[in-house]
Amino acid sequence: MNKSAQAKTLILVTLCSMNALFGQLSFDQLMSNGVRADEKGQYDEALINLNLAVDAKPEDDMAWLTRGIVRIHMSDFSSAVVDFNKAIYLNPSRSKSYLYRYIAYSRTENYQFAFGDINHYLGLAPSDTLGRVYRLEIALKLKEYDAVNEDMIWLYKTMGDFFLKDYLPILSTHFDASKKYTDFQKILIGLKQINPKEMLISESLIQNTYQMGQFELCLTQVDEILKQDPQNQSLLKLKADALFYLNHIAESEAIYQTLLAGAPNDGDLMADYGHCLLQLERYNDADLWLSKSIKSKNSTPAYAYLGRGIARYNMGKIGVACADWERSLLLGEKSASKWLEKHCQENPTNK
Repeated sequence: MNKSAQAKTLILVTLCSMNALFGQLSFDQLMSNGVRADEKGQYDEALINLNLAVDAKPEDDMAWLTRGIVRIHMSDFSSAVVDFNKAIYLNPSRSKSYLYRYIAYSRTENYQFAFGDINHYLGLAPSDTLGRVYRLEIALKLKEYDAVNEDMIWLYKTMGDFFLKDYLPILSTHFDASKKYTDFQKILIGLKQINPKEMLISESLIQNTYQMGQFELCLTQVDEILKQDPQNQSLLKLKADALFYLNHIAESEAIYQTLLAGAPNDGDLMADYGHCLLQLERYNDADLWLSKSIKSKNSTPAYAYLGRGIARYNMGKIGVACADWERSLLLGEKSASKWLEKHCQENPTNK
């Protein structure tokens, strides 16, 4: 017999001996041994005990549930789902089976099934904070905003500002990407009713109002908060932006200038200020500030190149204006194509 065959025989004999030994244990002992082995990370031993427990009492849902949990720890999610299915069939009122099946489904990206399970779990255990967090996260992924709203309000009432500071930025990032500002507004209004004085909620609501294009309302909201906090830089920036879009350019320019005095190296502020100067037809100044913005490596270079091209075109520098618009278009500013088509088709030389 070769060494490989000898090794296989030895393993088989060992397993048979272990099964015989474990087979002498009671159901409760097998369950207890399986749980302890799982806690120690000894998953193979845990499975041996729990396999025998399932064989001993196949009608006991806890045996199936516990084995499924071990399989989650082993990242064997498909087998875990099979165990949880059986556990739920045997005892559909045990909430933990739905919670763990949710985990298995979410790990395999079966999000719709996972969402169904976490909903069922919360129906049986509505006061579970972790369950609420789980549903909030998957509801956000699936854009199930009614559930997001319900859980944000429940969790804020339960956990307070600690929870809000962690999760409100996550929501802001999500809704900025999805552009579902109306849904976000509903959530923010609900949060504000819980604590009208919370500045993080107020600022998020104002930012969302601005993103919805409701600039007049945005100004009203900003001015109300600035009465209490007149040096709030982010709100002053938002006010300047809203004034710009409402064509109150002189007022907008004054605020940008004040902000730049306090943050002279802010390339994004430079770009906004440069575009404001464009509207005031101060093209030389616009060229200067937009050039500074580009050199500062701001976060929106395409916007700065577009504006500098417009300034230079109005200064009669058509060649370099076209070069700026080409760079702007390459960086993703689609509106630059209109300027290129209108003014740069004949490839004019620099003046």
